Amino acid sequence: MRPRSVSEIVRILAARVTQALPGLALAAAFALPGASRAVGQIPAPARSRDAIVVGADWLQATALPLDRNTMQSSAADVDWRRGNWSLSAGWLRIARTLSTVEGGTVSAGRLVHAGRVLLVPTVSVLGGSSYESRDTTGYDWTNGQGATGHVPRYSYSNAATIGGGVGLTVEVPVYRWIGVRAMGSEWAFSGKPVSEDRARAVAGVGLSLRVR
Repeated sequence: MRPRSVSEIVRILAARVTQALPGLALAAAFALPGASRAVGQIPAPARSRDAIVVGADWLQATALPLDRNTMQSSAADVDWRRGNWSLSAGWLRIARTLSTVEGGTVSAGRLVHAGRVLLVPTVSVLGGSSYESRDTTGYDWTNGQGATGHVPRYSYSNAATIGGGVGLTVEVPVYRWIGVRAMGSEWAFSGKPVSEDRARAVAGVGLSLRVR
């Protein structure tokens, strides 16, 4: 028989290995535990954390009682979450007994997952208005029996304001796409009406709803 060249030997071995592969794969499928179930299966893709979440919060916890008949501190936002980051736009109102700051907000945050709990530290800016009532022309009185009192007379001022804040939101899902959350933040604002009280801390609770 004619001696075979190296290239012929390689072709023959490649053909025999190719013919044997289906049988080896079938044997492995029966020999390895659970392998037969894995044949032809494609791993499920990782669940995406991309989402749009709307939320609303009551934020008067740090300034009660509010001795004023008005809407209390609150916030609402739409949050776009992608990967480990979030970007939100919303509205914020911070009410105090004699002043109010409110306006539109833009926030950026980091999504930190701890089991079922989601932590979202944020940095935010606000553009809006500030209002203040001040007892500037009130007077004290005393009657003939020696009783005393004070009659307040308020002056009102308002101006545009820009503010910045940092905060933390803790969110927990409770039913499918619905979650509860607690949040706190510290703000500072510009503008003459809040010149004597620029810093405002807020804390409260709210609900979140995942819409996508």
